[in-house]
Amino acid sequence: MKTYIITDTHFNHKKLIEYGRPDNFDDLLWKELGKLPSNCLLIHLGDVCIGNDLEVHERLRLLPFIKILVKGNHDKKSDNWYLEKGWDFVCEQFTNTYFGKKILFSHIPVAWDGYYELNIHGHFHDSDHRRHETGLMAIKNGYQKLLAMEYTNYKPVLLEEFIKN
Repeated sequence: MKTYIITDTHFNHKKLIEYGRPDNFDDLLWKELGKLPSNCLLIHLGDVCIGNDLEVHERLRLLPFIKILVKGNHDKKSDNWYLEKGWDFVCEQFTNTYFGKKILFSHIPVAWDGYYELNIHGHFHDSDHRRHETGLMAIKNGYQKLLAMEYTNYKPVLLEEFIKN
């Protein structure tokens, strides 16, 4: 089973256009999600949408693959709400071994604790608009790797390729 990762889709968040996302970023994301094989796993590193939550999650439910949600700062509903809307697993963060590396999946970067080898996270996008979060900026280290939709042409990324690059 192939594993894909995505983060900060922010469906319906039109303000992100001011930060440089294309006008049709929602359409691009939906198109690419629709291309994923039914026998894959998608790990979403949080901030699924801003507004129209029910509509977005009902549409995600129709996608046939396994879905894990690592909640972001905009995913404020209860875990049960997300599970009822079609997510297969919901958490704040989790660690698992893939391709020989112990990987911590989180929305925001996590300070290195000697346990994980790689922290794949989102939250920062591709801009400096998070620089005011000095606590998060202070823990950035060589064990963390940012996933940003702005760097992936609004496509989910194969985990194996992301780790290698």
